[in-house]
Amino acid sequence: MSQWVYGLVDMQSFYASIEVASRPEYALNRREEDDRTDPPLVVSGDPARRSGVILAATPEAKRLGVQNAMRLGEALQLAPHLIVVRPHMRLYLEVSVRIQRVIQSIFPLVEPFSVDEAFFAFPYPSALFPDPIAAARRLKETLWDVFRVRCRIGMGPNKWMAKVINNQAKQHPGGILWWPQEEARAQLHRLPVEAMWGLRKRAEVLKNEFHCQTIGDVAALPVHPLRHRFGPAWGTILHRWANGEDGSPVDARSFDVPHKGYSNRTTLPRDFFDREEIAVVILELLDEVCYRVRRANQQGRRLSLSLTYERLQGGFLKTKTLSFYSNDPDELYPQALALLDRWWEGCGVRAVSVGLDRLAPAQTQQLSLFRHTEQRRRLLATTDTIHERYGETSLMRASSLLPGSQLRDRTLRIGGHSA
Repeated sequence: MSQWVYGLVDMQSFYASIEVASRPEYALNRREEDDRTDPPLVVSGDPARRSGVILAATPEAKRLGVQNAMRLGEALQLAPHLIVVRPHMRLYLEVSVRIQRVIQSIFPLVEPFSVDEAFFAFPYPSALFPDPIAAARRLKETLWDVFRVRCRIGMGPNKWMAKVINNQAKQHPGGILWWPQEEARAQLHRLPVEAMWGLRKRAEVLKNEFHCQTIGDVAALPVHPLRHRFGPAWGTILHRWANGEDGSPVDARSFDVPHKGYSNRTTLPRDFFDREEIAVVILELLDEVCYRVRRANQQGRRLSLSLTYERLQGGFLKTKTLSFYSNDPDELYPQALALLDRWWEGCGVRAVSVGLDRLAPAQTQQLSLFRHTEQRRRLLATTDTIHERYGETSLMRASSLLPGSQLRDRTLRIGGHSA
């Protein structure tokens, strides 16, 4: 009787790999099974000003102590001879789409998970897939032959296990690891608690409060204390994961699922200490979020504001549930400023994020004697049309001419980075 094998393919040092592969002076010397043939290259913000953070680093750069999210200046102190290149997000996205198409040509079910990851599934044993390792090796070799990008692949009896196994494949020869269903749980229970993907700080709680060292220790716990400590939902999830259970399907249309909320984030070119400069950034982000909500024909009533402080350390994320639904930035802006004034400690701000969720259809309107709802709706629709036809900077607020504005710079970027 056949069963389904679930896999996760993860591109190694994706942005950095594409940069190396696209440069003949480095590409000719590379070997698939030897990542030491890559140069010590990193992708970061602005090499000329030694600013920004490390977005991706080749394995050779990581051997020098460089890590993702490290500040570029700090990385250059560790490794003065690093090769630093600016990000080219348009290229990365184009390659990502092509890679997803290759994966779809090999496996019957594929779900994009991120720009450099994808889940897949196939029936085993079957005429097309008599050997899961051979199928994974075919994908790995194809991605190298076509894109010169290395990858690792983990396969198991469900999606969550595939993610855990993928992480273990880093240390496995060839970067491919498969745990058949009959041995997957035993293999899982040998791993340390930290190997449970998706836990974040909950792993520390399991170690310190429940004295669990391995995933098997977590599996041996009754579900009731887990529910009491982590809540009914997370307690049940932890119990199932520790026992190797996950019923999530591989959904090829996952990106078509309606959004539960919208947000936008920007990292600032310097630390902002002035309230008015921060307020300008908040309004610009709010404009973008509300535009996306309007395009989805929705409106929201819970607003969120997140600030990250100097050196991208510390900060807060706070929300406010409103008494009304809206997709109008002018209505929501005072609420965002109230969150800023309530929670900001006056520290330098290096990143700002604004979000809107708890959505409802835009046709659901709460009438007011004090708001010209229909006039305002037509005005926003007109500005949206202008922006779509002529670009975001074709019609700007006067505040976007102030020094703190990030709008014009953001329109030249994709995902916050150079296109």
